[in-house]
Amino acid sequence: MAHIERCLFWKGELQRADIVSTFGVNPAQAATDFRTYMTLAPGNMDYDKSRKRYLPLPNFSPKFIQPSSLDEFAAIPSHAIPVTTWSLPLRVATSETLQAVVRAVRCHEALEVKYQSMTEPKPSWRWLSPHAFASDGERWHVRAFCHKRGEFRDFVLGRITATRHTRPSEVDACLDADWHTLVTVVVEPNPALSDDQRAAIAAEYNMSHTHMVKLQLRRSMLFYLKARFSPQPKAVAVAHQLVVSEGDDG
Repeated sequence: MAHIERCLFWKGELQRADIVSTFGVNPAQAATDFRTYMTLAPGNMDYDKSRKRYLPLPNFSPKFIQPSSLDEFAAIPSHAIPVTTWSLPLRVATSETLQAVVRAVRCHEALEVKYQSMTEPKPSWRWLSPHAFASDGERWHVRAFCHKRGEFRDFVLGRITATRHTRPSEVDACLDADWHTLVTVVVEPNPALSDDQRAAIAAEYNMSHTHMVKLQLRRSMLFYLKARFSPQPKAVAVAHQLVVSEGDDG
């Protein structure tokens, strides 16, 4: 039902082939699906005999989807609506690394890894006791106790270049205070923007009438959020449309 509505909303039309090719069903089943949709969402679509396809009616109103982002609909091709995207380099980790780290977390083991730190020119071997994973929206980290530094830290999975030995870990993940502590952050349009610009940004991100939204996250991830959104001195305001400030601990 959701796919039918996406086609109606995005393509402005629907044929049996859209259902047949997407779900691998026969045309008879596709016809049944259309009748089911018309029963569940009366007044949304009708069959155009001259064009031999289903079309949305003037009062079409989605009942199974919430059209709020182009990302969901851009995957449905339409000759009438050109869409293009650009790709960025992907941060990846080898399957061997992922398997080794996941196993270490699951089995409560310490894992020896070869890690390329950005504070050192060359990679070095160190023991980690990993206990969780986290993403800042751009890359995946493993949260682990670093036996070399004697503290809990974040390690970028893609910078683990090799793994080798394991051993039982005696590290208690409950002692990772930054991971277990929740903090509240306030995200708002950059105060350096004009009132109209701030209102537009607030509407774009579906903020309340106060032009701000509160988010809860683990304190260990606060650094990455601030690094991404906090503008640098003398930064151009329009290039930093959102700013983040820390609220009360959760």
